[in-house]
Amino acid sequence: MILWTIFLGLFGLGIIIIVHELGHLIAARLSGIEVEAFAVGWGKSLKSFYYKNTEYRINIFPVGGYCKMKGEDDFRKAIENKYSVFPKKPGSIFSVSPVKRFVTYAAGPFFNFIFAIILFSLVWAIGYETQTYSNKIVLSSEYSNILGNGLKPADTAGLQSGDIIISINNQEINNFSDIQNALLTTGGKTIPISFIRNDTTYTSKITPEIDLSSGMGILGIYAWIEPIVTAVPEASPEQVAGFKIGDKIISINNKTVTHVLDMYEELLNNTGIATIQVQREGVVETLQFVPEYTEEGQILLQLGFPSSSESHKATDFFDAIKKGTIEAVSTFSLAIQSIRMIFKGLNLKEAMAGPIKITYLVGEATAAGFRQSFLTGIRTLLQLLGFVSVALSFANLLPIPALDGGQMVLSAAEAITRRQISPGKYYILQIIGFTILFTILILTVFNDIRFFLKF
Repeated sequence: MILWTIFLGLFGLGIIIIVHELGHLIAARLSGIEVEAFAVGWGKSLKSFYYKNTEYRINIFPVGGYCKMKGEDDFRKAIENKYSVFPKKPGSIFSVSPVKRFVTYAAGPFFNFIFAIILFSLVWAIGYETQTYSNKIVLSSEYSNILGNGLKPADTAGLQSGDIIISINNQEINNFSDIQNALLTTGGKTIPISFIRNDTTYTSKITPEIDLSSGMGILGIYAWIEPIVTAVPEASPEQVAGFKIGDKIISINNKTVTHVLDMYEELLNNTGIATIQVQREGVVETLQFVPEYTEEGQILLQLGFPSSSESHKATDFFDAIKKGTIEAVSTFSLAIQSIRMIFKGLNLKEAMAGPIKITYLVGEATAAGFRQSFLTGIRTLLQLLGFVSVALSFANLLPIPALDGGQMVLSAAEAITRRQISPGKYYILQIIGFTILFTILILTVFNDIRFFLKF
């Protein structure tokens, strides 16, 4: 199973990197730049062939690939001989106009973004369902012993348990998933919020806290989940206690239960046998329940409770493309927001993921999807690769000299000033860029190791 997880992760990331390099290949050819080699994978070549003066290789390590454009030897000679300008040999990347170089560098991130649109569109065409709860809320501050102490933004904004949130930041809210989505990019911002209380609509201002591990906004609320049993696992302590589907839990140890958080709080404080009253077909029944707990003392409650199913499926081909494009743009926007969150104190140790962790998470989530069904596995893989493809597109557009974004900045500067940067300065910028990238790589790999040590 571990090998299957690793394979799925490497396979997915390999496709994304190959698409990126394919963008460079096509743009280079259209710009008159010779591509000396296009490789799938790294290391020793297992199989190779030539087509239109380009060597195509399949290498031994199936992780990503690369596109080697003509000009690397010219760059090396320019540095060794201390030339003031790059030699402009036909077909070299330094022989074409800065505009063509800009387009060639931009093509990799652009192909990744277009690929993400295709992937997300396929996900919408396949369709999927998610489970969520109603937009009725419970304040976490009222359950400080299980959810932490202190007032939260929801308290200061005047919300109360039982309120029904109907809009956040002028976005319509229909369920709890809508609340979570509205908070993706609102951490630290003061935004409007509307809610219903006793059939009256109220509007207030709220400033969500920033979750430093993810960058999301936090209001300090939980979903109000009715304590009605919808599932009882076989051979579970709950089944042994006599719970049945349809039971409405009304009290635990004589304490009234109005929603599921009441249950968790009372069971967490419970020692030994809990006396639970349920309403079953109009009759009150009393059950004796011995709950299970984790080593950390957290309650293991295995009952199912009411939730609603949300269907996500495009109506036709064009609707799938439209929804796929919107999702890709939204994901790219979230990536931009992540830069702002860094300056807000985002915990990079928790938020950052390197190549090892990404490979594992993609493989693990996809493998879990395949365990449910083949179609679920395919959909999960497509969706995750869409997110990673957007992330790779965004990362490569950062203005770091060794990345596509840095090369695009240099090309744009050359086009504007009409002066080519000298090989010496270009070399220094490349060294700076590779130093930054190497530092980031070391940090992310170290962070990945920390992630796995927690298992």
